[in-house]
Amino acid sequence: MELIRSVAWLHVENGKVLCVRTKGKDKFYIPGGKIDLGEKPKAALVREIKEELGVSLDESSILPAVTIVAAAHGFSSGQKVEMQCFYAQYNGAISENSEIEEIKWVQNDFQLICAPAAQEAIKFLVQSHKISI
Repeated sequence: MELIRSVAWLHVENGKVLCVRTKGKDKFYIPGGKIDLGEKPKAALVREIKEELGVSLDESSILPAVTIVAAAHGFSSGQKVEMQCFYAQYNGAISENSEIEEIKWVQNDFQLICAPAAQEAIKFLVQSHKISI
């Protein structure tokens, strides 16, 4: 089974991680999405964040954080997602756009409300001392 290749924006404010829930889903995700065929990861990140949250990432500030492989939530058993996570500065006001139903700043409750890859990203942020739980 082929990996689902995706990108994600790790954004922390006030000790909490920005997460989103798409329409019809029951779990929160790190903002981002799938990489289109032939698309570079950073270009996919800029596109996805603009579509989902209405903000523009400062391309010169994009830095790799971690790549996570985890169970793909909402897919058949055994399907995995590879999520390339990045840090970046942004311009604009974060808001629900496109398919986003809810934005949530997540901290202690992440294991109950987040998809597996998002849980792993948040654990990375805790280990990196970006947030504490």
